[in-house]
Amino acid sequence: MTTRSHHAIVLAAGSGTRLGRGPKALLPWNGEVLVTRAARAAVDAGCTVTVTVGPAGDTARSWLRARCPAASVVTVHDAHLGMSASLRAAVLPLVVADAPPTAVVVLLVDQPGVGAAVIRRLFAAHKPGRVTRATWRGAPGNPVVFDTADLCSAAALAEGDAAARAWIAQNRHRVDDVECGDLGRGDDIDGPADLAGWPELRVR
Repeated sequence: MTTRSHHAIVLAAGSGTRLGRGPKALLPWNGEVLVTRAARAAVDAGCTVTVTVGPAGDTARSWLRARCPAASVVTVHDAHLGMSASLRAAVLPLVVADAPPTAVVVLLVDQPGVGAAVIRRLFAAHKPGRVTRATWRGAPGNPVVFDTADLCSAAALAEGDAAARAWIAQNRHRVDDVECGDLGRGDDIDGPADLAGWPELRVR
């Protein structure tokens, strides 16, 4: 069941320059694309969902309407500035909401090994005033759950592709790491060499 207290942001506005195959959000995945896979995982975990898309995001919007109509879509007009621009655009509706969620998980569209079970575990472990970060075989990574107010502060501090990393670095004493390696994979798809690790991807 979806609860207003748990929200997910899927950062999916990048152009995929390093990969060289267009936006990673639109990489095909088992009959859908990565952006719908990530959004559906969040919904399956009981979250309301916001997805960021770039200025040329019509195709992603069409996929989301068809496969995850519950997702809200935010266009990031300055997506060329990096993930930080996406994060700021995604938190803005939370700032002005009459009843904002209590906690938010930030998901990267290019982590197909993160499913609903990972998101559920992170929310189950999250404590108010803390930051809950997935670790993969002991290595810290993504996703990360924040109290909404903390995420807004992190977005205000973010620059370039760092997203919330600068804020987390300043608040390491508040971070709780939660091992998720038994539930999935935390590696992302950054460059062409990474595609070989995901046989589910069928790149045109």
